[in-house]
Amino acid sequence: MKQSGQHIIIDAFECKEDVINDADKLEEELLSAIDALDMEVISSHFHRFEPYGVTGTIIISTSHFSIHTWPENGYAAMDLYTCGTQDLLPQVEILLRKLGAGKVNLYEVKRGSEKVNYPEMKQILNPGGRKLKSQTDANKAALTQFRKNKGNSWDRIQLKQILDGKFQNIHQTKSEFQDILLMEATDIRLYLDQELQFSSLDERCYHEALIHPAMSLAEKRENVLILGGGDGLGLREVLSYSEVKSVDLVDIDPIIIKFSSTIPEMVSLNKGAFQDPRVTVHNQDAKQFLSDIQKTYDVIIIDFPDPVNELLAELYTTEVFNDVLKSLKKGGMIVCQSNSPEDAPEVYWSIGETFKSAGLKPVPYQVIVPSFGLWGFHLASHDEIDTLRLEITAKQTTLPEDLQTLFIFSEEVLKKKQSAVINSMKENLTLHELYKKSLTNYDRAN
Repeated sequence: MKQSGQHIIIDAFECKEDVINDADKLEEELLSAIDALDMEVISSHFHRFEPYGVTGTIIISTSHFSIHTWPENGYAAMDLYTCGTQDLLPQVEILLRKLGAGKVNLYEVKRGSEKVNYPEMKQILNPGGRKLKSQTDANKAALTQFRKNKGNSWDRIQLKQILDGKFQNIHQTKSEFQDILLMEATDIRLYLDQELQFSSLDERCYHEALIHPAMSLAEKRENVLILGGGDGLGLREVLSYSEVKSVDLVDIDPIIIKFSSTIPEMVSLNKGAFQDPRVTVHNQDAKQFLSDIQKTYDVIIIDFPDPVNELLAELYTTEVFNDVLKSLKKGGMIVCQSNSPEDAPEVYWSIGETFKSAGLKPVPYQVIVPSFGLWGFHLASHDEIDTLRLEITAKQTTLPEDLQTLFIFSEEVLKKKQSAVINSMKENLTLHELYKKSLTNYDRAN
């Protein structure tokens, strides 16, 4: 069946009460939009409730336009569908301005395809053009006064991420001794089994470090495999490369994929990555996918959860890394999130040793993610990796100017390397035990 039709669902907030409580006015505005789209009206019926509220539906030859309002709350809900070829969005924006909407959540679904299409969510701020209560001016002031040469580099990175997002500037001044900024910032956090996966305040520190070194060092980056990463945040970074032709994303949990594709806050964070036609999602166990797949990839990104139990520890084994190696093209690059080299050094270095046992040549590197502290990764390839070639041309905001600092470890962290083991399903599945040991040590130290 050929894809056909545009379905738009709208939540419009902060609308003008007098407008959305006037049935005749609303009918006139919706009919005007339909006329501008050159669509045929079959029937129209609008009803006003006392003292507040309007409901109305216009049947058109290609389906319908409907609206229901709560004027006392400044809220209007709309459902617009046509199987025609006209683009509804320009007229929708005009209609929202006439309603005086201050904030809009808009969900667009492409209809008429057998492929599952999750809604594409868009947020439209102040389409009505009214003066809204906000911290815009204060935020601009904070951004203007933000100085790159003060504070430690990682706090500056996190602060810049906050200033680029949503926050409230409570008080900002300058004393004889220092710049003073008191702010309230809210973040979005994902927990899986009570384990923090990311905070929106600094997730870019993690995901840019995970994606860009491997993508930059690979000879090609046309075909990419992501194992894990169902939140779509790493996928967002991969899709920033125009050379990418296809991405297979493998995540065992379809619920993670669904909410990352449909919940507005997640869609906004991952920039609608799952709507990109280059992306194919596989709701499948990664081990099974790797054993079955015949395809090879330029870049393979391993973004598995930490090895908190035996089942997850099986993902970081010689056997799995052997299958990863078989799926990697010559000149290709692998990257694997590898836990903290500071808080879980035995886990971190054991992942590197396990890569070696599979015939790969790993290179360790690290960054600071403020929510997690020092965090480690491993690059790996068929051949020795020349990190001096690393040059990142993609747009990013958190990686250090001197990229070679990524590969420098303290003596204390390097000493822990001698405790590394090879994690194997057949002979020595112990990574989860090392992880538990690191948690015990961390709890004692704190």
